[in-house]
Amino acid sequence: MTELSRTKSRRRLQLTRRFTLLLMGMGISSEAVAIIGMLLGILAGVSFMATGESIHPVLFWSLGLTFCVLRMLCIRLDRMLQPSSTRQSLEEIFFNELPERVSDAVTLIGLGFAIQSSPWLGLAAALLAIFSAYIRSIAFSRGAGRKSASSGPMTRIHRLVLLSLTSILMIIEVPSDHFTTSIPQIALWVIIFGCALTVIIRWFGMKGIKV
Repeated sequence: MTELSRTKSRRRLQLTRRFTLLLMGMGISSEAVAIIGMLLGILAGVSFMATGESIHPVLFWSLGLTFCVLRMLCIRLDRMLQPSSTRQSLEEIFFNELPERVSDAVTLIGLGFAIQSSPWLGLAAALLAIFSAYIRSIAFSRGAGRKSASSGPMTRIHRLVLLSLTSILMIIEVPSDHFTTSIPQIALWVIIFGCALTVIIRWFGMKGIKV
């Protein structure tokens, strides 16, 4: 790493710390950010679901895209605030885990009910996403580092990026005549296989952890 790269890295770290301290000074906690993220996930799922009932689905695809992007921002903020907390209480675990699981379920099931989509694929994607998070929690509780426990090709950020990309493709109305499967269904299949692979990677990674 060059001196210029190290300088830029130090500056980014300093800015991150200052922003984190600013949020803490405003009374914003990781638990509050997690709750906001959960509400955004629910709104994203409802927006996706509404595309199947509305005569203007582009509007709701746009809302779903916005809520997904805002939820990604909340995840980033949550990660910044968590290391600053010295409490490891059951309350903290509750507010860090439950909102994410609710968000995953409602968002993916909502996409399953979207226009040109499949409810069964949405349900399968939601269940696998929740199971991959469950394996991550077990690995973390058994001593795996945060990065190791969260390994895999389909993390929550990856899912949200894919959902955002799907929304963009539906907004610009990309022709799907050449596809035998619709864009929302393709996205759900990618999430299903990605989450299944993530579960396998995390499971075997966890098996190598000494209790």
